Amino acid sequence: MTVNVDHQNSVVDGLRDIGYAAGRIDSVLNAPITTTPEWGEFLTSWERLVLDPFMADGGDYRIRRYSEFDCTADSVQLLPHRAYRQSKQINRLNGGMERLFEPFEGGVANGPVVRALLSWCARQLDAVEGRPGTWYAQCFQNRILARSAKDGQPTPEGIHRDGVDYVFTVVVDRHGVVGGESSLYAMQVDGGPGERLVSVTLEPPGDFLFNDDDITLHGVSPVTASVEDGEGYRDTFIAVLTRRP
Repeated sequence: MTVNVDHQNSVVDGLRDIGYAAGRIDSVLNAPITTTPEWGEFLTSWERLVLDPFMADGGDYRIRRYSEFDCTADSVQLLPHRAYRQSKQINRLNGGMERLFEPFEGGVANGPVVRALLSWCARQLDAVEGRPGTWYAQCFQNRILARSAKDGQPTPEGIHRDGVDYVFTVVVDRHGVVGGESSLYAMQVDGGPGERLVSVTLEPPGDFLFNDDDITLHGVSPVTASVEDGEGYRDTFIAVLTRRP
């Protein structure tokens, strides 16, 4: 199932009314960002990601970089680099330890694509909550590898929440894979997954899913190499956002 949200107001209404929105970033920005030279440079940086050394399942299918920002509707500030932290309660696979990933390259962190995406996110969330503010954005460049003998796991911790306010995921590229269906679930009183709200496969560059992490859980199905004896990948930019006090 593909969900299309073509207007900015629909993103705000979706987040406010049902806890999620999905669509194309080019449409909501009213600009073809995914066909620009700047996006091409952004895309190329995925070739220089670094193996995630903190996978408790021993997996070698995820390569990534991580950086943090403060963002508003009008500005984006790169923060000093530090380790990523999640509790074991939030992330039962890799939580409970400091994970010091390699940071975004300077040209990516300070580049126009990251700044456009994060400023847009801040504008939507200000509108959802009815007041302007500063949003703390913990951001990942992720590549999930799929090999002929081994599927890649976009969410190895299973169906989960990230312990933040909102989660924004945009696909940057997909090559040689099938699968990778993103699903959102209503959160039950005990914190577990309830009714499945939506499933969407983010495929063309710029497809996004934006969800309220306080009321939904999310998970992504494995990605499988589409060619025998081949290798493929699913590239995403992910920002998990929390309002600053």
